[in-house]
Order: sequence, then structure tokens, then C-alpha cells
Amino acid sequence: MKKSIVIAVLFLVLAGGSLLLLMQNSKYSNDRNRPIQTNTSSSDGSGSKSTSEFAQTATVTDKEKETIQSKCIEVSRLYQKIYQNAEKAPSQYWGADDEMKQETIDEIENILSSAGYPVMNSDRVYPDYLQNSDGVYSFWKKVQQGTDAETEIWSVLASGALSYRRLQFRNKTPYCIYATASWNKNGELEMNCIEKRKILHWNMTYHQDLYYQDLYTDRHWDASVLLRLHPVDKVLDDLNRKYILPIGYQNVNLFLLNWSANNYGNLCFNDLFEYLYRVENHNYLSASDYPYYNDPYPHMAIPAELFEKTILPYFDIPINEFRKRALYDASSKTYPWQDIGCENILYYPSLIPEVTSYTAIDKNTIKLTVNVMCLDYHADRLFAHEVTIRTLGNGKYQYIGNKITYKGDVEIPSAQARIPAQRFSEEGK
Repeated sequence: MKKSIVIAVLFLVLAGGSLLLLMQNSKYSNDRNRPIQTNTSSSDGSGSKSTSEFAQTATVTDKEKETIQSKCIEVSRLYQKIYQNAEKAPSQYWGADDEMKQETIDEIENILSSAGYPVMNSDRVYPDYLQNSDGVYSFWKKVQQGTDAETEIWSVLASGALSYRRLQFRNKTPYCIYATASWNKNGELEMNCIEKRKILHWNMTYHQDLYYQDLYTDRHWDASVLLRLHPVDKVLDDLNRKYILPIGYQNVNLFLLNWSANNYGNLCFNDLFEYLYRVENHNYLSASDYPYYNDPYPHMAIPAELFEKTILPYFDIPINEFRKRALYDASSKTYPWQDIGCENILYYPSLIPEVTSYTAIDKNTIKLTVNVMCLDYHADRLFAHEVTIRTLGNGKYQYIGNKITYKGDVEIPSAQARIPAQRFSEEGK
């Protein structure tokens, strides 16, 4: 089961960019990182709408509330004994409830699925997807026909709580009702929150998964939710997690411009430092560990030995060319590096890369085809690129090249470097 990442992390990112790795290396589930009201009070059934800073909300009628509460109790009875007898451990996240093991969550999900409920299938590694998803496809067909319809989605949280979503299409208007219910100390199920939002946009992706936007677009949260309706291809997802997700697209241009081992173009090695540091050390880089200077521009001075042993193994480039491109300072034997901060962050909504195919060029070289989605910009094909990888054995590899093969109508993230001296004209991309 994917873990929640509290929205406060997004604010910390602005002060310490290396924390962006938390978002890029987690399995994509923006539905868990989004603001939600905690009001369970009864409504007057008027169906009136209001506007908050997050979304356009609608009234949950008493009938809807009673029906959802009844459904939650019905579902909870299917796994109440398993939950009560399950081994639980403290959550790694501050303030969160104790959590069940993934094996227990899987057991509960299988029970609900076997009973015919559309329930999210969670996994420690691979993205969640909806089991018994035929109802969503039927729902979407009715929506396309302009017919009133609704469908339900259930999730079992690591705490044992239930998460419920009801997608509605009423009088040509789409809505989503959210509800959660958890176990109290007496072993009884209690409703925690229930909220209804107007859906601002929804559509099927190129891969026939549903996504919907029910929050206003804002840089502090994901406005859209991807609801996967079938499991990912594990071979392709493994390639994605090994070669693409550890780097990503946030203020790093490895995958945002064309380059090759024969011509590195405007590829910025310095901006790769914190990402490859985590790959190498399985830990996040702490910017405060290195001396800070303002001249000739704000930067941390990274010892050459650390910088080179972190980045050079991933590229086939002569040391002299690397040092010139990465602004090596021979007098101090350091390289400049800027953490992501307010002065250099290039904001762009969350991206979802998916490796859609791969080709073996020779026994040691593969080419990955990657489709990149940006759901907040309603682009399920924002752009596509091909990444060439050389495998070296023992899990080691090198990036040999990247080529942008497709761009949609929406502008892709900027490929500009963080350090002023490394920035280039747009014509130079």
C-alpha cells in the first residue's frame, strides 16, 4: 500500500529541492496527497454548491450520507475479524495510525474483490489499480452518451480504514463523493469525513485509464487523480523505476532535450548531482553539509572526488570535457551545485512517465520509449522521448542519449539549468 506524503512536504520542497525526490520516487498516487475537508455534518439536502480555496464543493444529501455509511459498515464486516487479529506496527509517518502488513492488506483486498466490490489492488512496488473495473467502463460509456450514471471505488488503507469514492454524472454535471471510515478503540467503524466535489475535467487516457480533476490547479497539490483500471506491465514498470523515475523532470534536463554521447549539447551534469547521489547512496543529499558561496553566484561547493564518483560512472564522457561542462574549479578542487530553491525552481505540475516499449540494440544496449503525461494540464501525451541505456553488469549502467520524439500542444517543462553560467538561449535547445 502506498504511503501518504503530507502536503506540507510540498512547501518544504521550495526550501530544499532535494526533497522533490520523495515525490518522484514514490509510486504515483496523487489522490493521497490532496486536501480534503473533514466535515461529516448533515446537510439540508438542497444540493447547493460552495467554493473553497481548493475546489467547488457540493452538498452531500442525507440520503447519500446514510447510503454510504451503510455500505461502509457492510464492507467492513467482511474483514473486521482479520483487521482485529492482524499484526500492526507503528507508521513511519508522524501522527499516522498503526499499520497492517501488506500481506494482510492483500488478503482483505482479495476478500472484497471476490465479493464483487470494485477495490483498489495495492502493492509495495507497483502502482495501485482497480480490480473489478468493468463498472467504470460501463459508467464512462453512459457519460459519453449523456446519461445519468454512477460508479464506486473502494480502497483499504494500511491503517485498516476504508476509503470510498463515488463518481457521479447527474444532469450533465460530474461529481465525486469522498468518504473515509476508520476503526475506533472499541472496534467499531466510524465515519471520519465525507465530501462532494464538482469534477472540473475528466477523460480516459491513451491507455484506457480514467483521470479526473476535482481541485483547482495550484502548485501546492496535484489537482487531478489517475485511476488505473488495469495492472501495469511489470517489465516496463521495472524499467521505468530503474532508469527514469530516479531522475525525473523537475529542474533537471536529462530527459528534456536531445543529446548523445557524441554531442552532449546543453545537458547539465550539475543538476543531476542530488538525484544520482541518492541512486548511489540510497539516501538524500543534505545541502547543509557543503560550504555555501555567493560569488560569482549562489552555490554549494562540492568536493571534486565526490562529484565525479557520483556522476561520471553514468556517462561515457572524457574527464576533461566533463570538467569543462560542469564548471570545475581547479584551485579549490570543487564543482558548483545549486539546490532547488525559490530563486531557481521552474514550476511544473506533476508528470507521470510510463515506459511503453523497449528495443534491444545489442546485448548491452537498450532503447526505452517513454510517454509522459501531465494530467493537471489535461495532457495524457504531453511528450514522448527515447532514452538509450548501456548496461555494464552488476546492476550498473550508463545513459547514452535522449531524443524527444513527440510534443503535444502544451509546452513541456523548461530544460534550463539552475546555475546562471550554464543557462542557454531557447534557440540552443
